[in-house]
Amino acid sequence: MNTLKKIVFGLLFFSLLIKPSFSHEVPWEGWYNQAGQLINQGKYEEGVRAAKKALKIAEKTKADKDFKVNLSLKVLIHYYMLQAKYKEAEPLVKRALKIAQDDPNMLNNLAMIYTEEGKFDQAEETAQQSVSIAEKKFGASDVRTAESLSALAGVYQTEGKYKEAGPLYEQALELWKKELSENHPTVVLAMGNLGSVYGAMGRYDEANSLLTRVLSIHQSTLPPNHPIVAVSLREIGKLRIREGNFVSAEAFLKKALKIQEKTLGKKHPEVGSTIGRLGLVYRLQKNFKEAASCYRCARKIFAKTYGSKNPYTQDIDKELQTLKEDKKEAKSN
Repeated sequence: MNTLKKIVFGLLFFSLLIKPSFSHEVPWEGWYNQAGQLINQGKYEEGVRAAKKALKIAEKTKADKDFKVNLSLKVLIHYYMLQAKYKEAEPLVKRALKIAQDDPNMLNNLAMIYTEEGKFDQAEETAQQSVSIAEKKFGASDVRTAESLSALAGVYQTEGKYKEAGPLYEQALELWKKELSENHPTVVLAMGNLGSVYGAMGRYDEANSLLTRVLSIHQSTLPPNHPIVAVSLREIGKLRIREGNFVSAEAFLKKALKIQEKTLGKKHPEVGSTIGRLGLVYRLQKNFKEAASCYRCARKIFAKTYGSKNPYTQDIDKELQTLKEDKKEAKSN
């Protein structure tokens, strides 16, 4: 689950979307601006209500109707994507694409939704379409094209196609570095994604260098309980598992989980992902009771969010089966 990319792109996108010059005296602009500000402040329920009012007004306007409807949709999409409510986001994304078929950012959102739904063929096709459109509209060396390259890499990463994902992340990172500072959120995001891929490929030294730098930057620039800090902690935890350092892995994952439960809620799929990794740590340490508890908790979260046939849920089912076999083997020895 590549939430670091989702969260950072959501915040960056929204900072560009909201224009402080909008006046609350104008009905649509007032509700639209208010919705964005509320959602960025974490006041989601109020923000969504304002966004829905903005959309309702936009649908009834004559002047710049498509423009206003599209922007109103983007506010709601931003919220649903942040909350991992992909079923709610998908029809809005498709509606927005009917208005602007050549919008790479919206195609990236759709690719992300397909990925989370386990529709990998559709996700790849959509992300590749986004790259093609971005290259034609902006050029191959434009930072906006980098966003599409990163989205395609994210699809490959989720599928476990690390050899395909790595070069795309590297390409995107180089494009961003030319235009942005070393500590810019987008550059830090790209480093984190690349570090995760390096870890999965067994390039531990490179992965550790990138991921520890990313965590350091996030801890110095974000509130201590920010969800992005939690993702950075979890990625290092995952790397420690691969390195076989289970004590360190458990410590990083527990820190991440504490932040996520506080900021996202105990039923959020990001929480499920972290708990699932803790289950793996316990299974590898032969702490089968704790492992089973974590796996069951993670499965419950994923099944409720995605359904029992989703890849995330099925991965936990495989882990539970492996746990069962490990317990049987331990008893026989």
